Amino acid sequence: MTSGHRIECVVLAALLSLACLPAAAQWDAAALLASLARSGPERIAYSETRRLAYLDAPLTSRGELEFRPPDWLRRSVQGSGDSYVISDDQLHITSGGGDRIVMLDVHPGLRAFAESLRATLAGDLARLQRFFLLELHGDESSWRLLLRPRDSEVAALIQSIELSGAQARLQRIETREAGGDVTVTELQAAP
Repeated sequence: MTSGHRIECVVLAALLSLACLPAAAQWDAAALLASLARSGPERIAYSETRRLAYLDAPLTSRGELEFRPPDWLRRSVQGSGDSYVISDDQLHITSGGGDRIVMLDVHPGLRAFAESLRATLAGDLARLQRFFLLELHGDESSWRLLLRPRDSEVAALIQSIELSGAQARLQRIETREAGGDVTVTELQAAP
């Protein structure tokens, strides 16, 4: 066997061994959403900081988020008794001033914000893409999913929503409003 033929055999053997290796899992928005849907807790504590342009100091709150696939989401605010339940096309608000129902179709900004959470937690890429342009940055160990509204009416209210986390855990939601207000919601790890 000549040395040239030997090199060809070695190269061929190396290529064949590479072909037998399992393909690396593709990391994209679909993979991220699928992992979040599989492993997301149904209830999680949160802390939130809102920086409003017209206030000198930020507003803070704490509470609990509860999600039941595919589209039921409740936010309870600790200490106030206020709660917000999004189900189907309605936002049900319970506060010290009583109860009221808001139809999401009448308020595109609320609809988009609701879908940013519900579609993400349900792993529904098609629904999320219906409302937002998506940009995924990072890898599984540390990722950021940037959502930009598709609808110009919504974009006049919400500049972007950035979801970030690690592995299959959503840790932070940052909402930037078109007027400059910023809300950061930190999700606490399950004990």
